[in-house]
Order: sequence, then C-alpha cells, then structure tokens
Amino acid sequence: MKAVDLQLRSVQVRFLNPDGQEEQLPLEVAAEVAFENCGAIRRIPHRADQAHTPSTHWSSTTNRMIECESYLESVWMTMLDFDPEVIGFSGQPMQLSGVDNRGAWKATPDLFVRRVDGSATVMEVKNPTRLNDAKVRATAERVAACCAVAGWGYELVGEPPGRQRTINVLALAGYRREMVGVSGYRAQLLALAREPVPLGRLVSFTAEPLVARAVVLHLCWTGELTVDLTRPLEDTSLVQLAVVDSSTGERR
Repeated sequence: MKAVDLQLRSVQVRFLNPDGQEEQLPLEVAAEVAFENCGAIRRIPHRADQAHTPSTHWSSTTNRMIECESYLESVWMTMLDFDPEVIGFSGQPMQLSGVDNRGAWKATPDLFVRRVDGSATVMEVKNPTRLNDAKVRATAERVAACCAVAGWGYELVGEPPGRQRTINVLALAGYRREMVGVSGYRAQLLALAREPVPLGRLVSFTAEPLVARAVVLHLCWTGELTVDLTRPLEDTSLVQLAVVDSSTGERR
C-alpha cells in the first residue's frame, strides 16, 4: 500500500515547546510550529547491549547540543551543519500518532530540518541494511503522508551520498568552532588565496603553519575558502577564496 492510499484520521503531534513544556496539537495546527527549536520529545535509551551509539552533537548552526540516537544520525547532523541552506534542525522533536485504515500507530521521526527559504524537511535516518525493511517502509509511508498534509518534505535516508565528501566534511567539522585571536591570519590567508593555491603552500607563507592550517580548515568549513571535497583533503589540494554571487549573496 502506498502512502497516497492511507486514510489518515485524527493525527496528533506531541512535542516539547522551547520552554520545555509538553504540548499536543492536531497535525494541521502543528504545521506552524518551529520544531527546529524544540528539544527531543523522548529520552533516547542507553543500554550496554545496544548496537547503535547514542550521543550528543554540538551544532554550529544552532549553537546548542542536540541528542542523537546513533553515529549515523550524528554524521547527518554534521552534514546539515555544513549545508549553507540549513538554518536550523532538531533531533526527534515530535511524536506523531493517529489512526488510518491499517490501524492505530505512533512514530518519532529522527530529524526536523529548516532551510533558508522557510521550507522544512522531516528526515528518518536508518542503517542502510534496513531501508527496505517492511516495518521501516510502513512507518515511512505514514510519516510521509503526514508531512504532505503539513507541507513538509520527507526523506528516508541511509548514509550521506558521496563517501569521500562525507569523510572530508567530518574532518573539517573538527575546526567548525569560531577561532579566537587569529584575525591577522584570517585576513592574510584569504588574501593569499585569491587564486588557487595548494593547501600546504598556503600555510607555509605564515610564521605559524600549524595555526594557519587550523584557520584554513575553519575557513573551508565556513565556506569562505573552497576546496574540492570529492577528493582526499591533502597538502596538494587546491584552496581558493570563495566567489560571492552579487545577486544572491551565495558563495561558490
């Protein structure tokens, strides 16, 4: 049965508002809630025998800690932090419940993502080996149907596309926090990178190459410098000052 065949009835959304108070609203009303600012609606279980690894993720987009249920979920959070189109996201901020022609059901989607254009996407993150699991697909169809009613996008995802790009973004994430006391290096490195220059050569122009390397990698994270992330990040990687589109303000 496809999501379009589901006859959704009485769908309720339970969530914690930004003050930590629990609320419950009909789906059509809850569509107006900024779920990217809400905390997790449920406590993520921690057990010694579980296969996944729950943790907390510091988001450079929201400047707060967000709980995640697995390592794969934390990887997706890092990719969202790196995406300039994303202005906010949260982990498991809502529980959907309702009745349809299959019966009563509940679901707690993994991620709620808000983009710069105001659009929102609900993401369900699963181990790639489970993407075709019947139970996973059935839940996905229900949640996708709810998202269509609310005007949100829906994605059921495994690993992020582009393994090398993911590896590089995770490496750059180690330099995502704002750096203090490096304004001189920042200006110098941006000026030196007006034309493509190998990363190793760029940092060698400075008095403190190790500090300069950290600054360069931070600037690659923020998008002020560009580098080909589809290839291994090495000293030979060409780094260049990002070009800003005057009509949109976007870097490329």
